Parts: sequence; structure tokens; C-alpha cells
Amino acid sequence: MQRRVDLDGPSNFRDLGGLPTASGGLTRFGRVFRADRLCTLSDADLLSLGDLGIRRVFDLRSDGEVAEFPDRMPQGALCTRLPMTSDTTFQSRTIYERIVAGEITVYGETEMVEGYLRILENFAEGFALITRTVGEGDPVLIHCTAGKDRTGVAAMLLLDLAGVEPDQIVADYELSAQRRPSRLVDHTEARTVTPLLEDHGLDPAQFAPLWEARGAVMAATLAGLHDKWGGAAGYLRAAGLSETCLQAARACLQA
Repeated sequence: MQRRVDLDGPSNFRDLGGLPTASGGLTRFGRVFRADRLCTLSDADLLSLGDLGIRRVFDLRSDGEVAEFPDRMPQGALCTRLPMTSDTTFQSRTIYERIVAGEITVYGETEMVEGYLRILENFAEGFALITRTVGEGDPVLIHCTAGKDRTGVAAMLLLDLAGVEPDQIVADYELSAQRRPSRLVDHTEARTVTPLLEDHGLDPAQFAPLWEARGAVMAATLAGLHDKWGGAAGYLRAAGLSETCLQAARACLQA
């Protein structure tokens, strides 16, 4: 089996199976998938997702993102919306809108890590629901717009809970940098970021971590998770999950 799922539309779709754990095992294929936005799914893609048995979808995008690019859903799948943002103060506005407004003049690795940790702090209930659902056994798909940031934090939690080694969690995050452009995206609407920044007198190099997937960012986020909560299990216990729920999720995640 392979981790990458090749589709006509979504470009960052992959299985969280096949990753080595500290106990010497592997994560289980076909249990949890991560992806970018699903509005680009072709009819053939929908059939492929049906073949994967995906029955639960968690959409981590904001209301505005969903309104602009509504998901396509495989038949029989239940979608649960869990809007997340790196800063709840600006939940209705994207980072790029704030850049245009002159509120952000740099967004480097430090800001990325701080944003990821804020997501953990502010949306524990949502991550607990995802974990509980994974433990129920049906294949689960988690996605946002790029499938890198909010989805990356969710994947980090589940992989850490499964006992995946930190370097493997970081490597999974870095795969998002290799995603190919979707053949179904309307590129006339998807303006490149560099001209946007340059038009406002900003140096694109100061914002590169926004569209890159730097391992240092995920490594620091994972360290923050362990420093503050003792890891995913401690975080999810603090979010209200019982040991029974945690054990059920681990059992589903581990081969």
C-alpha cells in the first residue's frame, strides 16, 4: 500500500498509515486520511473516496472558505465542520487579508509555531471529537484548504497518540511542500502570494513559512505539545477524553 492518494483534484491527499512507531510497529492504513480542500474532487475522485470507505469528514476551514469553495462529498459520508484559526481574534479574516490591511509585516517560523500552538489551545474540543471518532473505527478524512496547517496539527496529534517517532511526524508534515498543483483549480482566481506581498512593499522571504512546510516548524510545535501537555495523550485527557477513548483511538491507528 502507498500513503499518497493520487486524485484528479486535491493535490495533498494522503493516508496516515505506514509510519513506524516507537514500539516497532506501523500506523494502520485506511483509517485516517488528510487532505486539502475537496471542492476540486472530480466524479472519478468521488468514486475513489467511496472505495476507501470514508464515512466521516472533518472540515477545519472557516465559514468564508467554505462559502467560497464548498466541498464535494463522497456518497454516504457525514461532514462535520470544525472551523479553526491560528488567532480567534481574527477568525473571520485570513492572514492575507490582514497583510493587505497592513496588520502583519512578517510571518516567519516563530509566528507559525505560535499560531499552531494557539490552535491547540483554542480548539481542544474539536480535536477531542476527531480523536473519539477515529476510535469508533470508520475511516476518517481531515482537511482544510491547503491540508498543511490546521490539518497538520490534527495529524500531529493523532500520530503522536499512536506513538509515531517525532522525526516521522515532522517528515509527514514536510510532504505537504511536495504537493502538485491541482488540475481543477481555477488559477485565474488563485493569485500568487509573491506579487501580493511585493505590491504592499513586503519581502516575500519574510513570509515563506506560510506556504512552505518547514520541518523546524512542526518539530517546535511538537516540542511545545510535550512541554505543555506531556504529549497528545495528556492534551486529549485535558480536553476530556477518557482512557477508554484514547485506547480505542490508538487501537484503530496502530496496525
